[in-house]
Amino acid sequence: MVIMRNKLRFQLLLAAAAVQVTHVPSGYAQAANSQEYNLPADDLGSALRAVSRLSGREIIIDTDAVAGKRSPRLQGRFNADDAVKALLRGSGLFAEYQKDVILIRGRSEPSGVAEGHPADVVQLFVTGSRIRGTEPVSQVISATRDDITRRGRSDLGSYARDLPQNYSGGQNPGVVGAGAQGRNENLNSSSTLNLRGLGADATLTLVNGHRVAYDGATQGVDISAIPLAAVDRIEIVADGASALYGSDAVAGVANILLRRDFDGLWTSARIGTTTRGGGTEQQYSAVTGTKWSTGGILATGDYRHSTGIRAEQRSFADTVDGSATLIPRQRQISAIISGHQELSDSVTFEFDGQYNNRRSTLFLPSFADQDVFMYGVITRPHVEAFSITPSLKVRLVSGWEARLNGTYGISTSQVPGDTFTNGSLSSHRDVRYRNGTKNIEGFAEGPLFHLPGGDLRLALGAGYRSVSLDTHSTLTAGTTVTPIQSFDRHRDVAYAFGEVALPIFGEGNSLPLVYSLLLTGALRYEKHYEIGQIAAPKVGIVYRPDRSIAVRASWGKSFKAPTLYDQSRGYQTLLLPASFFGASGAGANSSVLYAAGGNDNLKPERATTWSTTIEVSPQFAEGLKISGSYFHIHYKNRVGTPMSSLFGVLSNPLYGAFIQSEPSPAAIDAITSSALFGLENFTGRPYDPTSVTALVDNRLQNISTQTTQGFDLALNYTMKLGPNDKLNLSGSASYLKSELQLIPGQVPIQKAGTIFNPPHWRTQGGGTWDHEPFSLTVFGSFIGGTWDNRLVTLSRVKSFFSIDLVAQWRSSAPSGALKDVQTSLSVSNLFDRGPSSIRSASSVDPGFDSTNYPATGRAVSLTLSKKW
Repeated sequence: MVIMRNKLRFQLLLAAAAVQVTHVPSGYAQAANSQEYNLPADDLGSALRAVSRLSGREIIIDTDAVAGKRSPRLQGRFNADDAVKALLRGSGLFAEYQKDVILIRGRSEPSGVAEGHPADVVQLFVTGSRIRGTEPVSQVISATRDDITRRGRSDLGSYARDLPQNYSGGQNPGVVGAGAQGRNENLNSSSTLNLRGLGADATLTLVNGHRVAYDGATQGVDISAIPLAAVDRIEIVADGASALYGSDAVAGVANILLRRDFDGLWTSARIGTTTRGGGTEQQYSAVTGTKWSTGGILATGDYRHSTGIRAEQRSFADTVDGSATLIPRQRQISAIISGHQELSDSVTFEFDGQYNNRRSTLFLPSFADQDVFMYGVITRPHVEAFSITPSLKVRLVSGWEARLNGTYGISTSQVPGDTFTNGSLSSHRDVRYRNGTKNIEGFAEGPLFHLPGGDLRLALGAGYRSVSLDTHSTLTAGTTVTPIQSFDRHRDVAYAFGEVALPIFGEGNSLPLVYSLLLTGALRYEKHYEIGQIAAPKVGIVYRPDRSIAVRASWGKSFKAPTLYDQSRGYQTLLLPASFFGASGAGANSSVLYAAGGNDNLKPERATTWSTTIEVSPQFAEGLKISGSYFHIHYKNRVGTPMSSLFGVLSNPLYGAFIQSEPSPAAIDAITSSALFGLENFTGRPYDPTSVTALVDNRLQNISTQTTQGFDLALNYTMKLGPNDKLNLSGSASYLKSELQLIPGQVPIQKAGTIFNPPHWRTQGGGTWDHEPFSLTVFGSFIGGTWDNRLVTLSRVKSFFSIDLVAQWRSSAPSGALKDVQTSLSVSNLFDRGPSSIRSASSVDPGFDSTNYPATGRAVSLTLSKKW
């Protein structure tokens, strides 16, 4: 706080100083003006959000009331009220038009409920922009809670693993092999997004637009900790976004938007299992809340328990002992609470809080023919996390709005592990990672002046955040307790940002072949007090030659600060025989000092990103929307180890920058004095500094360059088959090409399409038939094959294809026990496909690529819910 007062006082109070609690007679006077619309037939909630965004009018909806409902095509010039009337026609819903907002509710609700703000206020901000009402310059992937449940998914982690733009390797409970398969970060059974396969720490995940504490040892965020029942929708921008949101948003940003309001009680029970054995699940959820004339409060609770899946239950995992864990046993309790209160006509207080408590168990046998209790390790991770975010929203004069919010969060992962040797407990390890985050941010947004093409709008803000990582680990063998690692590190970051949206052409001055043209620009400055200053710009354009076609393009810079774990975990210095490195002509007593591990001098990773998207909603096919995107990411200064293999490195000129020949005793002392355990001598001879012929520095360095490019395709088509029948067809595909150059001058390594990396292709597609009160969803998912390039002879890993089926029934009973009852039957992987076998590299390699292909097999679940 001293730093904040002395160095950042004017930045932190920028937005707050602009907040004058002034009554605004009409917060959005322009809402009465007409606006040109060309919205395809779509999910009703999405269409209402589009009207809110384009008109600037605040809309309040009941997400349960609009769930599963579709909107007609909206084309022509309307004011906001008439646009909403057109969308609601035939939906059975009712709108109440008030001075500042439009209230949407079911016709069966009493009118008094509307006065209590019965639903979710549509946010005018779209992920990918800080400006209300503007069009995003990058493609936004959006899914509502109803979309996710219609796919038969019950949590955000499983939704992420379905996403074609996401790679399920890294921090994912289904990744096995104790590090034998790629960069396995399955420390505590969490689930994180990993867009484009660039790492969980290169995707920024927000909740209601704000940061939460990191999970485990890396800079990922556990999305499975947020109960799906508390989610309104999730929005993902798979494009660089550091200019808007700061560090980590290299591959993109995900924003999980929580439900805002609820009145009454909703409960749900779900049971499920797999037909091959294991994976039996129980899940119980409840949502309750109340509303009053000026606010409301909502609470969500979720309990889930699942048994694990062992190798002996899956025939394709026959290269490890049957006791090995493929999917861990888990028990999770999570809760969300949120609320809002109008303090005056122009000031609103809001808050959201989260809590999660998860325990899991993993068996890791050391040998393929020995039970884990004979030789192996059993870990029992325990995660407990919480965060709280209060905020103030203030309506200012001339259509401006200011926000001030703060976040405090802690996520603690404790990972105790027992090692068994020859049937007896030989040692016990205690590992703890405690992540913290503190953040305060203020910003203001509004129009500067009106142009023929629309309002020139500006957003300005500043903030301060502090992230921390407290790590402590010990090893107990008998009565001896040995400290392994201990540090407490934090990083302070001050930042400021701005964004502008300039409409060159719009409804007021459109021309032939130039229906609209919008230019945007954003710039963010961050000062990381330990690692330096970074500026990230982004520019974009949205061009519409006519109503049915949109072309979006963006270019920008993004960055990721090094993880506190990589900076702080220390390194080891090992004295090894020169023969270990394949040194020719080395004397019998020659030795090499080898350093490996973390590095306190790491700097931010940087990236240049650009993308182009074309969206088409043809007027001749109402309800059809097609989009295609191309993306390119040039990622440099990536943190990595220079040498993947040590044999022959002493004579390879590529590694000259990391090898010091004939180091002096002073140089040896300088590097060993800061090592975790000093100089560790493995030569079998007394240490003699004159015998050290080389110093090899293989600690983490900012050395690698990665280029990732490809394209995304998406289609959505809704058609009416009759008065009570609708069919929605949708599909998406992603093609990825990626290569990594470990050090300058080295031949790039192909990443995408090789084992334990993302495949080139991922696709999904299917349809939902609605025939009230029934619906049936059939979806297929394809995960492309890869090449096993771990040996000279390449081996093909086959692709994976599965079909999911979900049937739902909603009771239409007006009263009685069946009122507001819904049931759902889900069958995932209908034909029980298993992953392709691979060449096993070790006794802990399960014989299939768990980073890409699931081990679950066919799974069946039944869900029953009721609103009371």
